[in-house]
Amino acid sequence: MQNLYHYTDFNAMRGIITNGEIWLWNLRRMNDSQEMQYFIKELKVAVKKLLEPEECCRMEELFKVNLKDFDKLSSYASCFSEYADDAAQWSRYSKNGMGVCIAFDKALLAKIGDAGHAPLCKVNYSKSCDNLEIVKKLAAVIKNKEDYSSDKVQELFNNLITSSPLFKHPSFISEKEYRLVSLPYNVSEYLGEPHFFVEETNIKKYFILNLRGVCDKMGIKYANLFNEICIGPQARVTKDVLSDYFAATGMKELCPKIVVSECPLRRF
Repeated sequence: MQNLYHYTDFNAMRGIITNGEIWLWNLRRMNDSQEMQYFIKELKVAVKKLLEPEECCRMEELFKVNLKDFDKLSSYASCFSEYADDAAQWSRYSKNGMGVCIAFDKALLAKIGDAGHAPLCKVNYSKSCDNLEIVKKLAAVIKNKEDYSSDKVQELFNNLITSSPLFKHPSFISEKEYRLVSLPYNVSEYLGEPHFFVEETNIKKYFILNLRGVCDKMGIKYANLFNEICIGPQARVTKDVLSDYFAATGMKELCPKIVVSECPLRRF
């Protein structure tokens, strides 16, 4: 797979392509109410299967002690799909098909994510955590009555917390998602100061990954990051207008990469 697809509106497209920035949003404020929590819940279910009934109280205590600040932590992410020209993605993330889909070069995006402290990761939609190595290790800690504050246990829970943004409920599997995702710890240290998007009824916190800046440092030609720009099936913007826009904003190399969606999405 060469491309990953980012469905969005034209204003956000301007921020990405013209301004050279992509915004990373708080995962705990996205459309999945179990973001970061789902993995914890399923881990506990899996660990419990390896314990005797009398050991389950120790399991609850282990998680309580080591996740006492978990609800205060959040990763920030920008999301992509494996699917091109997908009706569900157009409807959900691109203003009912009135926006645009940007096809990113996957290999370049991964390099930029690593350099920009927001690595590109594939989301896991497994229904069970039973086969994960961390499950056996957590069960062993409980059975051996190990010190819950030991370095070994702390490392286990650090790994658990940093993995939590990469697991989602199986009902979201149709999204086939990848993420540029920050660590949940010390986000500002890696991505700079937060920004705030003010709406009529809400204020959303986000961080900026400077795509163009990272490309410049790595010697990557910025236009090469984009393999295709697809105009949505309900968009009012024509191919000619978008081509004129790219030419006027110094991104003429993208003009031959513009296509129009073939998805027969109807807007009600």
